[in-house]
Amino acid sequence: MGRPRISDERRIATAVRIPESLHRQLRLAASDRDVSANLLVTQALTEYLQRLPAASKVLSTAGQRPTRTGP
Repeated sequence: MGRPRISDERRIATAVRIPESLHRQLRLAASDRDVSANLLVTQALTEYLQRLPAASKVLSTAGQRPTRTGP
């Protein structure tokens, strides 16, 4: 029996190249929590994208010089 589904949404397989050391950390973290590496990556990516500023905000400040606030 497989692990329970966390979403009814269709899944897409993708390949991402990561350093071996990061892969080892991912596998160990997943094993320690008795979850799949896929679940950890999905959750981490979801959280990261939720915190990411809107592209329009980033692009509107690109190329601008930082303002000085001190003496």
